[in-house]
Amino acid sequence: MTLILHLAKAAFRAFFRIILTALASAAVAGGATLLVAYQTSRVWPPKTLTEVAAGAIAILAAYAGALTVLIKEAIKGVATVEQGVTKGVEEEVDKVKR
Repeated sequence: MTLILHLAKAAFRAFFRIILTALASAAVAGGATLLVAYQTSRVWPPKTLTEVAAGAIAILAAYAGALTVLIKEAIKGVATVEQGVTKGVEEEVDKVKR
């Protein structure tokens, strides 16, 4: 039961980190795009093409941020499993030596 509980905790933690990072990345990238557009043209509200470009950049930034967190969580999971297996093998070796 502890394995399922551990997996559920890790999945929820990863899910919320992915969502939070994607939203933050999208907000920063979209905002920066609109800021640069305003600084270069001094026109507000921006044109439709500028808004579309800012949206596309925000979506790509959200995707990149989410994938980065997903890969980090996967690597963390593999490292945790490796430590658990190593600990289990060492315990079994100690039992055999006795």
